[in-house]
Amino acid sequence: MKTLSLRSLLNLLGVVLMTSLVMGTTSCKEEDPIVEPPVVILDGYYVKGAATAYTDFNAKAMMKVTKNEVNQLDRAQLMELYIPIKATDGFNIVKVAGSTKTVYGPGANWAEVTAPTGDEPHSAPFWRGAVTATSVKFTVPEDGFYHVIFDTELNIAVVARVHWGVIGAATANGWGGSTDLTESAFNTTVMSWTATNMELRGGDWKFRYSNGWKVEVDPTVDLGGGVVGVKVNTNFGGTLTALTPGGANIVNAAPGVYSLTFTYTLGTGYVLTLTKTGDLPLTNWTGVVCDAVGTGVSADNPSAIIPDPSSWNWGNKLIASNGGVPTKVGDVYTWIWTNMVIEANEGFKLRTENGVAPTTGGANFDAGFGAVNTGASSANVIDLGGNLGVNTKGSYTITLTIDAANSDAKTITITQ
Repeated sequence: MKTLSLRSLLNLLGVVLMTSLVMGTTSCKEEDPIVEPPVVILDGYYVKGAATAYTDFNAKAMMKVTKNEVNQLDRAQLMELYIPIKATDGFNIVKVAGSTKTVYGPGANWAEVTAPTGDEPHSAPFWRGAVTATSVKFTVPEDGFYHVIFDTELNIAVVARVHWGVIGAATANGWGGSTDLTESAFNTTVMSWTATNMELRGGDWKFRYSNGWKVEVDPTVDLGGGVVGVKVNTNFGGTLTALTPGGANIVNAAPGVYSLTFTYTLGTGYVLTLTKTGDLPLTNWTGVVCDAVGTGVSADNPSAIIPDPSSWNWGNKLIASNGGVPTKVGDVYTWIWTNMVIEANEGFKLRTENGVAPTTGGANFDAGFGAVNTGASSANVIDLGGNLGVNTKGSYTITLTIDAANSDAKTITITQ
């Protein structure tokens, strides 16, 4: 066995000692400071201020492109944001473009709209006018949920107070008026609207706020291509899981009693929870008056009411025979229009009188071609965009039946 010399041993110990010193020095070295990544502010338009959840830029308060209601197509210059706003302090709309930030506030003609059009919200206030580059803030008179709209090309903004409701043939008030939902306590990031024991019949319905269908930003501007005006939807349709502004009517295929919760989270959007809790009671249609209305209702009918005096303002109106009230056999109710003169290629519908909910029993409805029993009806009967119609003018007998035991299913026959 080879013997390790004293000199070799000393050299080995020296290497070990140097290694220890180096390691010790390294372990005692201060750690490098943690450098936070810079905050990235995306280009866009933000709603910010002490009246909102954020006094600084936050992606959750960035406005999004929305549809021009006139053509139901996205307009790149039309921005919107639903957001809870406090009555204290105020807020601005701020444009971020790289390192440039432009603060916008109300212009000289900014004012509350005191004479809204028929389709605009009319049960809660909204404000409209030009905006200008200023630190002066937009303000609202009460804590609540608001719809903020800004057309960056037209330089016009709208701030509307939002009270959500439901409307449609499936709802208690039919298409004649909204059924209001109960709003939650004010919160700057999450708010909800609820209903319990809400009856939803078979048929279509939508959400809309403050009893309006749209807000006009500028109704007369010519955008070319036949598009005149910029308006923003104040209603939601589509499906239960994909609600969209101005979307198609929601169809309820399961009549019943429901609990509804409509929740909005800033930065996320709307979520709907709809839970069936029971069956509908049978509707009592006794004494409910129905009429036919439209341009297809000929003025040649001796009892025609000319013109239609209801809010529909569509052609003429004719009450059903027997004073407009139905006969009843079991749970089936029947209305008849005997020898009604119908104009060729003109539309009409059958509805509860004047399109409003009856004072007792039943609910508001209007029925068109979708309810026709074509096999039992005249070959002259035609579909006019969902409305009833015939291709040959003449006297026809119209029968409307409602089966209360079958979720108020409606059937129409038209014979000569």
